[in-house]
Amino acid sequence: MIRPLRVVTLEGTPRERGRAHGEALKPLVQEFIERWKYRLRQVYQENPDELIDRFMEETRFVDAVKRWAPRLLDEVEGIGEGADVDFNTMFTVQCGDEQWWWFPERYDHVERCSALGCFREGDSPALLAQNGDLSNLYDGFQALLHVKHSGSILESYVCTHAGLIAAWGLNNQPVGICCNTVIDLNHAVDGLPVAFLVRIVLEQPSLEKAVEFVRRVRHASGQNYVIGGLERVVSLECSANKVVEYLPYDGARRTYHTNHPLVNDDIVLPLRPRAGTTHARFDYLDSRLRDPKKRVTVDAIKNILGSHEGPVCVHNNNQPVGGVTFMSLIYVLTKPPELHITTGPPCSSEWKTLRF
Repeated sequence: MIRPLRVVTLEGTPRERGRAHGEALKPLVQEFIERWKYRLRQVYQENPDELIDRFMEETRFVDAVKRWAPRLLDEVEGIGEGADVDFNTMFTVQCGDEQWWWFPERYDHVERCSALGCFREGDSPALLAQNGDLSNLYDGFQALLHVKHSGSILESYVCTHAGLIAAWGLNNQPVGICCNTVIDLNHAVDGLPVAFLVRIVLEQPSLEKAVEFVRRVRHASGQNYVIGGLERVVSLECSANKVVEYLPYDGARRTYHTNHPLVNDDIVLPLRPRAGTTHARFDYLDSRLRDPKKRVTVDAIKNILGSHEGPVCVHNNNQPVGGVTFMSLIYVLTKPPELHITTGPPCSSEWKTLRF
C-alpha cells in the first residue's frame, strides 16, 4: 500500500489555519468521514448523524475546549468550512480517544501505540519515539501539518490524519509529545480531549511548561503522555482524577509505555476484557531499554519500532476490526530538532527526516 506523506503548511489566525487544512485535504477529509460514518452505521444499525448529535449533547467537551484552548475551536470550525463538513461531525472527529469509551462497547477499540524516551547522555541527545497504532479505518489518510504561529518563532510538525488537529508532534523549542491510549483509566465528559491537549503542549516553549499544563488540566480520556525536551523526558499516566509520573525504576533515565496502567490507580471498574498485546509489547520494550549500559541511538530505535517481537510493528490485515502502525516517529531533541517519520509500519516503510 502506498501511503504518501502529505505535508500542509498552516499559517495565519486559527480560523485561517483550519480553512487551509480543510481546503488542502478536502477530498481526504470527506472520504475519511464517509468511511467512518459507514463503520458507525454497520456497528450500531443507526443513523450515524444521530449518534454524533447524541455524542455532542451528552458530553461537555466543547465547553472544556472553550476553557482551555478556545483558539483551537476556531481552527476546528475552519477545517469544517474548508472541507465543507458540519461542525458537530468535525468536532466529533477530533474526539477519537473519547469515542472509544463514550460509544457502547461494541465499537471497535484496538490497543495501540508503543512509546519510549531517553534522557540526554553526554553527546547523545534526548530522544522520544513511538509507533502510532490506529484502527485500520485511518490507514491511507496520513498527514503532517507544519504549523507556523503569527508573530512568534514557534513552529510545530503535527502528525495526524486528514481532518484531525493533532495526534502527536514536535515543536522547534524543542518540545515533543507521544501518546498511548490507556482505556482502563477513568474518563470525564467535561475533560479536555486528547487531540486538543496535544496541540496545547506543542505551543509550549519548554518541557517544564508542557508538563505543568498536563498536570493542571482535567483529562477527558485515560492516556499516557511521554513528553520530551532538550535534557530529559517525562512519562505521565493521566486520568480524569489523577496524573502520576511513571519511571521503570528509581533513577531511570529512560522510560517506555504501552496501553495498560502501571502507576495510576484511578481505574474504570469493572475492567473491559482484554485480548490485546499491551503486556507483550511492554515486556519487549523493557528487554531492549532497561539496561542503562546499552546505548540507545536513532538506528537502535528504528530497529525496536520495526520489530515483530511483542509485536511492536503492526500491519494492516484489512479486516473490519484491526489495527496498523499508522505512523512511526522519532524526535531528536536537539535545537533545532529533527523528526524522523514513516507513514505505515516501519519495518517496510521509508524513513523520512524533516528539520525546521
